Amino acid sequence: VPLDTVPSRTPALVEQAVAGGVTRLVLLSARGADVPGYFGPAFDGGPHVEGERAVRASGVAWTILRPGWFAQNFSEGAFRDEVIAGELALFAGNGAASFVDAEDIAEVAVAALTGPGHEGRIYELSGPRALTVDDCLAEIGRATGHRARYVPLDEAAYRARLISQGVPEDSVATWVDALKPIRTSQEAPVLDGVVRALGRPPRDFADFARAEAAAGAWRV
Repeated sequence: VPLDTVPSRTPALVEQAVAGGVTRLVLLSARGADVPGYFGPAFDGGPHVEGERAVRASGVAWTILRPGWFAQNFSEGAFRDEVIAGELALFAGNGAASFVDAEDIAEVAVAALTGPGHEGRIYELSGPRALTVDDCLAEIGRATGHRARYVPLDEAAYRARLISQGVPEDSVATWVDALKPIRTSQEAPVLDGVVRALGRPPRDFADFARAEAAAGAWRV
């Protein structure tokens, strides 16, 4: 069951899946989905909560994954172009997050779908250490030889920057709130979900950076 930010869709998908004979469900939720105020109001965790509730009540075996911020935001997501350009400007302060490699998330999902012992479990997924945005750029710099600069912005400057780039107002508010767990270091604590699910530690950001660099993620 994929991440869905529209509240009504995940319960309907779960209902159809079960009616069609599906006997095991794995839901991609989000870290902090069960914590009121974890994100700001524009990035509402409600859809995650509704999805988790639907999966739990499905009557079939279920597993819930709650990953934090993906490391891949730096290599194929929202931050990539600015990393390549040499300057990443965010409203994230000096906060830290234990960024999780999406490869780990995928492996946990496969294990939960195909292996025994994962029924009724919630896996909180993170990387093995907390890093600031600047720390992440340093790791990418070591892997590529190209060191982007981190520019911490205040909220007004960040909003103005996004608007100047053509980002819609509602999406600007979503970005401000989505960055809150990094800005406040709520995403810093290292979680044990990868170890519990796979029996190994999560991949380090440095390993992620080297692999992505070798694959040409930041090649112009």
